[in-house]
Amino acid sequence: MNYILSMIVFGAIVWWFAVGPGRKTGEALSPLTRKLVGAVAGGAGILLALRGRWDFAIVLVSLSAWLLGFRLPAMFDPIGRARRSEIHTLALLVWFDLTTGEIEAKIRTGKFAGKWLHKLKPDQIPDLVRELVQTDPQGLNLIAQDLDRRAPGWRQYVQFDAAAGQGPAASVAEMREQEAYEVLGLEPGASEEAIRAAHRALISRFHPDKGGSTYLAAMVNRAKDIALEARRRGT
Repeated sequence: MNYILSMIVFGAIVWWFAVGPGRKTGEALSPLTRKLVGAVAGGAGILLALRGRWDFAIVLVSLSAWLLGFRLPAMFDPIGRARRSEIHTLALLVWFDLTTGEIEAKIRTGKFAGKWLHKLKPDQIPDLVRELVQTDPQGLNLIAQDLDRRAPGWRQYVQFDAAAGQGPAASVAEMREQEAYEVLGLEPGASEEAIRAAHRALISRFHPDKGGSTYLAAMVNRAKDIALEARRRGT
């Protein structure tokens, strides 16, 4: 009975930090708090492992690694990245959850640098989109559908054509292998099946016919091609 209960708790913790509300809560912590909580979780995980409680130990060590910025092998990391696409644009760092379709974004430059998109007030959205339409239309394209949900009517403040959200072809052609895996939300060495599945999930969101743009579709297609080529080379 105790074993069954521990496994239920184990599953709940994994869900909370992998795809549930705990992920956003954790990522909103200050760097110092992340380090302190990460150190405590890691220490507790080691103590539990020494006592033979590997179920909780794995969760706590995984949580610690995530908070401290380390990556564990996938088999030992049930929290990990949980299949999240990570896309860097000029002004944004955007995460797209391949399982839930949820978008998260952190603003890197401009008036709201360092802030999370979901923490902006509705009356701050017009200022943000005015900046992005000038400096980072590709980034704005990535978060446009999320903005429609958070702040309906934002489009009236800017002239923005989602289908025209193009970027320099060179930026796509010069994509690095690590960047390709980040776009796909996969670890290096992922299987061909995983690469194609991630590509399908992303292209269904970023294709021009789905509200995306030719630039975003080209980026996702390029990431797939690079990852598949790396897979064929065995790297």
